[in-house]
Amino acid sequence: MQGEIALRPGDLIAGFTDGISEAMNNSEEEWGEEAMLATIKKQFGRCPREIIESVVAEADKFADGAKQHDDMTMIVLTVS
Repeated sequence: MQGEIALRPGDLIAGFTDGISEAMNNSEEEWGEEAMLATIKKQFGRCPREIIESVVAEADKFADGAKQHDDMTMIVLTVS
């Protein structure tokens, strides 16, 4: 599928692998996309590096040391 969207200053684009949203804790519960998106929204206006660091930190906090079985990759772009 191909398409176009118009971006404006202040817009944010976040791409991620499912290893972030599917981070699991010791009870085998997933962190989930809703929690990840809530974390991103709280960081809105910060630089991409800070947003990524915050998301990964929150996923790690949720996992609470549980072994993860997938990669955690994320890219954040902001439009200026």
